[in-house]
Amino acid sequence: MIANNTITPSTKLIVALSAMSDADADPVPQFVALIDALRPADAGDHARVNARFSTLCEIIEANEGLRLALRARLLALFTGRRQVSFYSDSGILPNTGFFSELWHRIVQRVLPAITDTTYLRDCANVIFHRLDDHEWLGATTNELKMRFWQALGMSEMRDEQALLECFSQMLDASDHLATRIGAMGLEPELVRLYPRIEERDSPFLALAVETHQLAASYRGYLAGGESPVEDEQQLLVLVEQCNEVIVRVRGRAATVGTSLRVTYLLRRLVQSLQRLESLTRILSTRHEVAQTSADEMPLVERWVEFLGDAIEGEARGRGIRSHIGRTIGLLALRITDNASRTGEHYITSTRAEYFEMWRSAMGAGFIVAFMAILKIYTSSLTLPPLGYAFAYSLNYASLFMLMHVLHLTLATKQPAMTASAIAGAISEIRGRMKDVEKLATVVTDVIRTQIAAILGNVFIAMPVAVLLAMAIARATGKPFMDTEKAHHVLHAISPFDSMALFFAAIAGVCLFLAGLISGYYDNLAAYERIRERIENIGWLKRVLGEARLVRLAAYLHDNLGALAGNFFFGIMLGTMGTIGFMTGLPLDVAHVTISSAYFGLALVSLDFSVDPATVGKSLAGIALIGFVNLSVSFTLALMVALRARGVAFSQTSALISILFGRLRANWKQFVWPESRLDSSVSP
Repeated sequence: MIANNTITPSTKLIVALSAMSDADADPVPQFVALIDALRPADAGDHARVNARFSTLCEIIEANEGLRLALRARLLALFTGRRQVSFYSDSGILPNTGFFSELWHRIVQRVLPAITDTTYLRDCANVIFHRLDDHEWLGATTNELKMRFWQALGMSEMRDEQALLECFSQMLDASDHLATRIGAMGLEPELVRLYPRIEERDSPFLALAVETHQLAASYRGYLAGGESPVEDEQQLLVLVEQCNEVIVRVRGRAATVGTSLRVTYLLRRLVQSLQRLESLTRILSTRHEVAQTSADEMPLVERWVEFLGDAIEGEARGRGIRSHIGRTIGLLALRITDNASRTGEHYITSTRAEYFEMWRSAMGAGFIVAFMAILKIYTSSLTLPPLGYAFAYSLNYASLFMLMHVLHLTLATKQPAMTASAIAGAISEIRGRMKDVEKLATVVTDVIRTQIAAILGNVFIAMPVAVLLAMAIARATGKPFMDTEKAHHVLHAISPFDSMALFFAAIAGVCLFLAGLISGYYDNLAAYERIRERIENIGWLKRVLGEARLVRLAAYLHDNLGALAGNFFFGIMLGTMGTIGFMTGLPLDVAHVTISSAYFGLALVSLDFSVDPATVGKSLAGIALIGFVNLSVSFTLALMVALRARGVAFSQTSALISILFGRLRANWKQFVWPESRLDSSVSP
């Protein structure tokens, strides 16, 4: 007996195909065995996938008996089964909504759904039963798929009735899709974003009417009548008009905000339109001139495209991560778009903007010195753990929000915003080499601005903290911190003696999350029309007066995201240490500007009697903490922004080469803005 692990993939395929000679058996288990033989152990092994598919094609091309058995069993799989739901629903989001569908998928992991193999859609789910089947199916080349269907020789089939039944059920599916599209096109959420749908004839309703007329004409043709009077061209024009409306709705959503419901609805609407178009193109080949056989183009090509979308979509549709990732990714695009527009204010290109950044960063450093004083003072109080968390959070959140109100800049808040702006620039250039120079200019501006902001923060926070500590010591007659506390502060800053860099990475994650929160609330303010709602609060209008209320509403509409981001960032910084203490986990935060203020406070408390090695380690710690803060938050924000836009940047090496070239030729442009004339000729 041959050991199972010595059987080659080719042998497994032949065994599975040979089993199909049993014409009386249920075809579903037979196709389960065939797909199991075809499926690679690693769904991501694309080379192996295509090699096995190529082997399958070679076998049925060379062996007439196996080819005929496979074709007969394929026909048996379709015959007598309800096919409408397979054509109209496979791979398309249901109408249950995002959270209902998410819960449904979670429950299915625990309690698998009961399948009814009288439905073709359920048969497909039984045959492609692995959650990662969509990966290797999507990796199979279209050339191999075309070769497989052409090798089957479907034109040799003599069962015209079975073919007519398939076309008839496709027509029923088209009717279902058109009715669904018409209803979704009039959803109140869609109309609110694009009111013009109601002002003129809706293309979604016109599409439904046209589809029903075309389906009726086709049914007459399939029953033996003449070629349909209606053709598919008008329907395809209406599909294009519907897609144009969706593009406008998405553009409008980028301005006035969106929601998870709208994002989900648009995804489902696009999927339904694509499926209706695919079915229409398949049906049209039935009466197209010069299409005389079932395995000629374009029928096979259209059939392969449809099956790929349906089966891959259905296989992907059972996954929880894919459902969350694809829907949240589209919503994240709206959020990161808002962050991108905010991030543009954190990028300076002129000297006036550059000096304004220095001013705002120095102002923020001044406030951070007071923030550090309050944090150290609060830590000396006797409070329960949650009391410390509340006090720290109140300190951080209120002063971060004050910085925004005063138009001051905390350097570490920039990366999460500027990363979205850079992702937007990458999305626009689409990797074109000629535009990488423009991207390099944006990156250069970001680096220069970030250096100005962080130096402005640190250069003011540290000396102001020193002056405040000296003033407090003079007023109270004792150091602001005792010696033990001062040494502890210096130890916590050292990257060699503590977990400062790990805590800096945690702070970087918090900065990234704060950026997402800012974008989310900016989106929410636009979508929920915060300005109009506040302006209609009667009692507030009586208290403030109409003019003040209008100004307040406009300010909150424009700044809600930034205020919320700063508030929650303060909460995260203030509670992280307490969470670590209560859970026993190594959780805390290290922030570059606050750490520089702590360093100044510790120096005064130790009367500047600190050995040079400790000073050196502390300064190195501040620099490295800043680097980790910035790099972690920037990397995470850039990854999310690029993924939300579906952009893969392939010119990284070219961009780095350009940046290093600029650094060698003129390093000053990374720390000092050039004049317009200079910048125009810079390398």
